Amino acid sequence: MTEQQRAVRLATIFVFDDSGRIVRNTDPDRGAAPRLYIGGCASGNIACVRHDVGPVTTRAIERLVADEPPLDTPECVPVHLDRYVELLAAEAPVDGHAMSVNYCFPRDFEYETDASVVVCDTDEQARADSGMTADRLLPGPLTDIGFSTVGKLWTPWCLALSDGEVASMAETVRIGAAGAEVGVNTVPDRRGRGLAAAATAGWARSPSLEGLTRFYSTSVTNRSSQRVAERLGLHVLGASFSVS
Repeated sequence: MTEQQRAVRLATIFVFDDSGRIVRNTDPDRGAAPRLYIGGCASGNIACVRHDVGPVTTRAIERLVADEPPLDTPECVPVHLDRYVELLAAEAPVDGHAMSVNYCFPRDFEYETDASVVVCDTDEQARADSGMTADRLLPGPLTDIGFSTVGKLWTPWCLALSDGEVASMAETVRIGAAGAEVGVNTVPDRRGRGLAAAATAGWARSPSLEGLTRFYSTSVTNRSSQRVAERLGLHVLGASFSVS
């Protein structure tokens, strides 16, 4: 990851205050950000803390991060993981921590698929012909985890269809001035058919994302999601660690 890519990624996923502290996530719901985020790559790590983390804790975390080997592969685990959690827990209860692997779409990204996809940038008639109007309910497995209708998806989005039904959906879960990040969900009994890759590829080609750096992230334990990234030929940027 270059320094420019790192800066774009951070500005894509977080809103910062004037002092460089995290204020919130960039999702449309203005979600709460982690209290600590460490982004790694081959050239090193960078740490960001939330605005409400105390100065003593912040300085202690910065000293530990300076001693942290680069989190540059999905297999990496912070050597000071327990200490980060301990420091933050001394200020307020810790909800949890997570490790992710982060990817970037190639600038000249291309992907061939025979899957039927609908992108929100297409005209209204094309969406109507496919039945993917704003009031179209998403399948039960997706509504069960909090989704509702096509019109409530975060734009731009892309749907991969199977037998005329939504099988996989890719929506914009983070967006900034120079970058956007995709989130993907697939109906369980439609997995393993290349539909997640098709939806993600369709999202990446959305006209409204033209000129933006496009990112993809997933948990280090989610091998199926990592296989989607591999299928698409995405570049591994490194790993990241967060504490909420």
